[in-house]
Amino acid sequence: MRRSRLVLVVVVFGLAGALVGVVPNGVSAAPVRARCRPTAFVANASSGTVSTIDVKTRTKDPADIAVGSTPTGVAFSPDGKTAFVTDDLSNAVSTVDVRTRRKHPTNIGVAPNAWAVAVTPDGKTVFVTDDISNMVSTIDVKTGAKNPTDITVGSHPNGVAVTPDGKTAFVTNFGGHSVSTIDVKTRTKDPADIPVGLVPGGVAFTPDGKTAFVTNQSSGTVSTIDVKTRTKDPTDIPVGSPAAVLGPVGVAVTPNGKTAFVANPGSGTVSTIDVKTRTKDPIDIAVGSMPVQVAFTPDGKTALVTNAGQGAGSEGNSVSTIDVKTRSKNPTDIPVGTTPFGVAVTPCRR
Repeated sequence: MRRSRLVLVVVVFGLAGALVGVVPNGVSAAPVRARCRPTAFVANASSGTVSTIDVKTRTKDPADIAVGSTPTGVAFSPDGKTAFVTDDLSNAVSTVDVRTRRKHPTNIGVAPNAWAVAVTPDGKTVFVTDDISNMVSTIDVKTGAKNPTDITVGSHPNGVAVTPDGKTAFVTNFGGHSVSTIDVKTRTKDPADIPVGLVPGGVAFTPDGKTAFVTNQSSGTVSTIDVKTRTKDPTDIPVGSPAAVLGPVGVAVTPNGKTAFVANPGSGTVSTIDVKTRTKDPIDIAVGSMPVQVAFTPDGKTALVTNAGQGAGSEGNSVSTIDVKTRSKNPTDIPVGTTPFGVAVTPCRR
């Protein structure tokens, strides 16, 4: 049994009993374009589907998209035409045509278990963390073929993100309490991993590519790493509730680079951190039940948060939206599929 099953199963999957692990991080949003109508894609782990939401109207398409077994992560090609969805228990990646909402009939097989996904800024390569294999798989976007040689990283890789300059992939190893870095061009891992807090999950970069934010689920903190020097700030940032059984999971940085948003499933809240000062706002934002991941609209005005909680009246199985400027949550959450995990918003380059 994977260690990730021990981390989240009690809180998130006590009723569902199916999916396990830590949520992948969000994908950095691209600059907004004229007449952009952003769409959010939400991976519903227990439903085996992806829900799509018109962000402007906050309406979900009534027909969800069937993908593989236990979808957990979602990321877009930079042109916004294709969504890549990790199917954890299928050991595969599904691809979805964003415009038509149709899934390609053939999934791309990767090593067990496909969890998080990120696409390089040039749109050429997909990185996939394979939790139980301690590997990272890479996929050639043009050919749809997986590189036959996977990249060995730390123990139980989870979150993955690629630096804005496209040179380096950062991978969180929740079993090794560390971050591995991979040279994108050569596909080689730096021999020295970066120690962070306990059970790191999500990872996200500031738009200038100088700083990485990493959530530490069991420490209840966020670590920051200087990307150039690969050094962690000695002081981690506490988030969520100190009494929470389950600490922070998802993290994303606003497109203007000023604020990091952190999903705290054990607290049912989102913490916000001033990037420049590394200080957390003393008042967290209450959202739905078991918030696990966060993503932003391309204009940076709205944050979307997946609520993976179960049960009637729990405000789970939904997406909360937050006004970034006012830090206020829309009082009405958006119902989606069962156990929503990964979320990403189209970069509006279609």
